Amino acid sequence: MLMLRVITLLLCVVSYGVYAQQGPAVLLLNSYHPQYRWTEDIIRGVKDSLSSIVNTENLHIEYMDSRRFVDDKEYETRLIGLLKHKYKVYTPDIIITSDDHAYDFMVEYGETLFPGKPIVFCGVNIFKQATLTGRDNITGIKEGMEIEGNLELIMRLQPNTKHIIMLGDTTGLGLKMGERAEEIKTKWQKDRFKSKVTLDLWDHFSLAELYEKAQNMPDDSVFLMLAIHKDKLGNYFSFDAELPILAKQSRVPIYGMWGGLLIGNGVMGGMMNDPYQHGNAAGVMATKLLSGAKVSELPIIEKAEYTPFFDFKKLKQFDIDLSYLPVNSTVINQPKSLYHQYKIIVNATLALLVFLVIVISVLVDNIRRRIKAQKSLADLNMGLENIVLERTQDLDDKNKKLEEASVRLQEVAHTDPLTGLGNRRAAMKDIDAYLQRFKRTGKPFSLALLDVDFFKKINDTFGHSIGDDVLCALAISIKQTIRPSDRVYRWGGEEFLIALPDTQIDFATAVSERICSNIRNIRVANVGGITASLGVAVLQDSDSIDELIQRADVMLYQAKNNGRNQVLAV
Repeated sequence: MLMLRVITLLLCVVSYGVYAQQGPAVLLLNSYHPQYRWTEDIIRGVKDSLSSIVNTENLHIEYMDSRRFVDDKEYETRLIGLLKHKYKVYTPDIIITSDDHAYDFMVEYGETLFPGKPIVFCGVNIFKQATLTGRDNITGIKEGMEIEGNLELIMRLQPNTKHIIMLGDTTGLGLKMGERAEEIKTKWQKDRFKSKVTLDLWDHFSLAELYEKAQNMPDDSVFLMLAIHKDKLGNYFSFDAELPILAKQSRVPIYGMWGGLLIGNGVMGGMMNDPYQHGNAAGVMATKLLSGAKVSELPIIEKAEYTPFFDFKKLKQFDIDLSYLPVNSTVINQPKSLYHQYKIIVNATLALLVFLVIVISVLVDNIRRRIKAQKSLADLNMGLENIVLERTQDLDDKNKKLEEASVRLQEVAHTDPLTGLGNRRAAMKDIDAYLQRFKRTGKPFSLALLDVDFFKKINDTFGHSIGDDVLCALAISIKQTIRPSDRVYRWGGEEFLIALPDTQIDFATAVSERICSNIRNIRVANVGGITASLGVAVLQDSDSIDELIQRADVMLYQAKNNGRNQVLAV
C-alpha cells in the first residue's frame, strides 16, 4: 500500500513537470516592484503580445524592486542565488528585461544564470554600446531620454522661462542620467539663443529640502523631472506618494517624460512615452525569436516614441495658453461641455422633436385634406369614390418613391464610390455583427488590414487618375481571391480591410499571402510591379472592434517596417 502511494505521488510530480514545460517559457525580469505603475503597464504590453504563443503558466515574472534596493550588493547576491535555484528546473527559452537595472543585471550575470539564452531588453534609458561587446544574443528597444525635446517644449509653452532645474539623484542610474543631463547642459549653454536660460541639475537633497526650495522658486523657473529613487538621506521617493506632495508645494510647473508614472500625479506634462506600447513592442520581438527568428535578424530599436501629454488642470493652474500646445498633444482631465456630457440625451430629444413636428405636420395636412374632402362631398358626392381612389394611388406612388430613395441612400452611405466596395461605415457595421456572432457561437473570425506599398509615389509619378486605376484593380484582385463568404472594404486612402469569418489565424494568413501574391501580378498602365503589405489578427475573447483592428494595424506597421510586400500575423 505504501509503495502504491509513492508511485502515485511520483506520477503526479512527473505529470506536473511535463505540463509546466509544455510550449515555450519566458522570463520577464522587471527592475522595479509590481505596484509601480510603469512596471504594471509594461507587463500588460508584454502579456498581450505573447498571449498567442506563450501559455500563461509559462510566463514567469520576477521583480528586482531596484527602486527600493538600489545599489544594494547584498540584495543583488541573494537575488542571483534565488534565480539560480528557482530556474534550475524551469529554464526559460528567452529572457525579457524591463528598465536599466534588469538589463545591467542580465548583462553581468546572464551567461552565468542562463548561458546562451537570447535576451530582449526594453526601458533602458542609459545604453552603452560597449555592453554588447562579444554578446550576440541581445537585442531590444532603447527607451532613451527626451531631455532636449522637453527643454524645447518648455520654451515653446513658457518662452519667458529663465531657469530650468532638472531633478535627479545620486543612485547608480541617477548618476548616469545626471551625466547625460550635464552633456545637454553644456551643449545648451553654447547656443547663443539659449544661453540666457540657466540649466541646473539638482541631485543632492533631502525631500524636506526639495519641498522647501519648491515653495520658494521664482516665477520664471520650472522643474524637469529626470528620475528620483532616493534622497540624500536614503528616503524612498514614490511617484504616487511623494510626487503629488512636491507638485502641491511647488510654485512652478513640473515637466517630465515618463508618461505612465508622472501624468496625473501633479506633473503638468511633457514629451512622454507609453510603457504599455514599449512592453508590447518588446514582446513582439520575443515572439519573433520564439517563432524561429535569429537575434541578428532583429536589430536594436534606437529610441522609444515620445509624444506630448498634458494635464488640463495643471495647464489652467499655470495659465498656459492651450494654442501653444503641439497639434498632436493628448490632454487629460479636460472638462467636457454640457453638450458632450449629455450628448445622447440631447440628440435623442432633438430627434424626438423633429419626429413630433413631422407627425404634427402630417396630421395637420390630413385634417386639411379631410375638410376639403368634406366640402367637396356636399358638391360632388357622386365623384367622391374616384377622388379617394386617385388620392390613395398618389400616396402609394409617393411611398414607393420614398422607399426606393431610402434604399438608394443606404447603398450610397455604405459604398465606396471609386471601387464599388463597402466603405468604413459598412465595415464597422459588419464586423460588429461578426463580434456578436462570436460571443453567441464562438465561431472564429479573423481580419486583415492591407496597405498599398509606395502608393504616394504612384500618385506623384503617374497622377491620381492612374492611382485610382490601381486601387480599382486591387479591389477586383482581392474580391477574386477571397471566398464568397469573405468581405473586403475600402478602409480609407490606399488601405483595404478584409473580413474572414470562420477562420483561424493560419488560414487567414494563407489567404492574405495569396492576396499579396496576386497583387504582385497586377499591371496598370506603366506603373510596373505593385505590392502591398498586410497585417492579420484573429478575434480574442476580450476584443473590442477597435482592439482587433489595432492589433492588425500593429502587424501592418511591422510588415512595412520589415521591408513591405509581406504578411505579418498575430
